[in-house]
Amino acid sequence: MADPTIAITDSARKFMDAGGIDTVTFRLFEERVGCCLGVVKEIEAVHAAPQDAADYLCLLAENRRIYISHRIRIIGPLKLATEGLWRKRLCLSGATVPLFKEW
Repeated sequence: MADPTIAITDSARKFMDAGGIDTVTFRLFEERVGCCLGVVKEIEAVHAAPQDAADYLCLLAENRRIYISHRIRIIGPLKLATEGLWRKRLCLSGATVPLFKEW
């Protein structure tokens, strides 16, 4: 796979400018639900660089650094956008959580 690129939507750009955000890390958040129900997986955005960048893909777009965990599956063109009506947050489209544990 060629080096992926990432597009930034106008809403994400405005959100990042308003918050002074120039670095975003997308990491995989996993939480066990009950003893038999399994694990809930979600892509979480953190407005800081990861402590160990070796486990992340680093992309540069519009002088902003975007880190994406290698554990997140890229399925299409990447786009940084916002979601939520009252409380906005950054989201990553073109990526998904892995369905199964990769060994």
